[in-house]
Amino acid sequence: MDPRIRDVVVVGGGISGLTTAWQLRKSGVDVCLLESGNAVGGCTQTESRDGFLLEKGPFNVMVRDPAFEALLEDVADEVSVVAASKAARNRYIYRGGRLHAVPTNPIALATTGLLSMGARVRLLRGLFLSRRAGQTEETIEQVAARRVGQEAADAIVSAAISGIFAGDIKKLSLRACFPGVGRVDEEARSLIGYGLASAFRRGKKKPRRWRGLVSIDGGLGALTETLGCRLDEDLLTGCRATAVRPRNGGFEIEYHDSDDVSRTLRCGRVVMALPASETGLLLEPTLPEVAGVLRAIQSSSLVVLNLGFRRLDISHPLNGFGFLVPQDETAFPLMGVLWADSIFGHHAPEGHRLIRVFIGGACNGSAVNESEEELVETATGALRDLLGLNGKPVLVDCCRYRDAIPQYHAGHRERIEKVRESVSQVPGLHLVGNYLDGVSLNDCVRLGTAVAAELGLDGSRGSASSSDCLPCGNVGSVNGDAAKPEGGSTAACRIAG
Repeated sequence: MDPRIRDVVVVGGGISGLTTAWQLRKSGVDVCLLESGNAVGGCTQTESRDGFLLEKGPFNVMVRDPAFEALLEDVADEVSVVAASKAARNRYIYRGGRLHAVPTNPIALATTGLLSMGARVRLLRGLFLSRRAGQTEETIEQVAARRVGQEAADAIVSAAISGIFAGDIKKLSLRACFPGVGRVDEEARSLIGYGLASAFRRGKKKPRRWRGLVSIDGGLGALTETLGCRLDEDLLTGCRATAVRPRNGGFEIEYHDSDDVSRTLRCGRVVMALPASETGLLLEPTLPEVAGVLRAIQSSSLVVLNLGFRRLDISHPLNGFGFLVPQDETAFPLMGVLWADSIFGHHAPEGHRLIRVFIGGACNGSAVNESEEELVETATGALRDLLGLNGKPVLVDCCRYRDAIPQYHAGHRERIEKVRESVSQVPGLHLVGNYLDGVSLNDCVRLGTAVAAELGLDGSRGSASSSDCLPCGNVGSVNGDAAKPEGGSTAACRIAG
C-alpha cells in the first residue's frame, strides 16, 4: 500500500475526469487520476494516419458554456482552436431516397420537400402559437408533435435527436435531455414570440473568443492528451480500479496496474468519473440502491466509420456538414454521415475526401456486433448512388462503442436526484459523467469544473459534501465518458502506474 494519503483520487480519465483532475491540480489540491486504458480521453481521441486526421468519437464542439471556454483558454498555449468552414452551415436530412437541405428560414421552410404542404402549414402555425406543456412528463416525440405536428417530429426532430443521443424520440424525455427547452415549453405559447422576447432581454451579446462550431488543429484528442500530460506523474494509466471502500474517514481504492499487480491508494475524497454501469459496479458494496439505479440506465451502442476516398471517386461535391437520417427511414441502414474535410479542410490530404459514417443507435443496437467488412459494405452500399461513389475507400477506420450514450428516458431526472441524495450521505464521495447532466463535451466539462470547485473550496480531507456539490446542468455526440472504442488508439502521455 502506498503510504501517501492523497487529497482526491479521480477514477476515470474521460473528459469529465480529466477536467475535474486538472481543475483540482490548478487549485493546488493533491490529486491523482486513475485510467484503465493506455491513453486518456475515453472516446475523445484522435489518430493521424496517411495524411487523414481521424476523430474516434466527438468530431466538433459548439462552445456554449463558460467552463468549456475557460478550459480552452487554459490550454491555448499548447493547442490551436480551428473554426468550421462556412460550408458547414449547409446541412441535410435523408428523406424518401434523397437529401433535403435543412430549412433555415421561412421561405425555405415553405418550399422544402422534407414535408407535405399540410405539414409545413402545421409547423409554421405551431411556431407562432401552440399548446404549452402540462404537468405530465412527455417524450421528445410527444412535445414535438404537440408543438409542430407529427410529420415534422418524424422527419426533422427525430433526425436531429439521432445526431445527439443516437436515441429513440418515443422514449427520450424532453425535460431530462433538454431542460432549457423544457422550461420554454412550459412558459411559451408562441415559440417565435418567446425567442424574440428573449433576444430583446439579452440585448447585445458579450463578445466571445470562439463562436460556432470549432475543433482543435490536431483533433479533439489533442485537448484530452494535453490535459493528461499536464497531470504529469499524477496520471496513472493502465490502472483499473477494482474496489472503492470508505475507510477511516476517507477511502481506499484498490486497482491493478499496467503489470496486473494489485495496488492500493488512500485518499480523503474520491470522484467517480466512469460510465454509469462501471460506477454502479464499484459502488455496489457501499450503496447497493445507487448501484442498481446506475446499472439500469440504458445506453445506446454505435459504430463510427472513417472512410477515406480519392476525390475522383466521389461525384457528389460534399459541400456541407453532412446529413442525418430520421428514425422512421428504417430501410436506410445509416444514422448519419459527416463530410469531414468539408467542415475542417485539414482532415484529409490533397486529392482525397474523408467521410464519417454512423451506424447503430437505439433502433439498431446489433450493428456494433457486425464485422468491419460487413459495416463497410453496408456504408458504401447505402452511399454508392446517393453520393456517387465510384471506387473503394483507400482508408478504413472502425470504432465500436458499446453502451456508449446514456438514454435519458422518462423518470431519469428523478432517478438521478435520488442517486445524488444517497451519494451525499457518504462523506467525500462525488460523481461526474455523461449520465448525470448531459452527454455533450460542454456538459461534462461544466459538471467536472463545478465539482472540482466544490472540492477545492472544501480543504478538509474526507469532509462531508452537500448534495448541491453536484449541480444540475443541462446535450453533442459520442462523448468522452462513453465506453472506449474497440480498436484504435492515439499517441498520448502514458505514465505507468
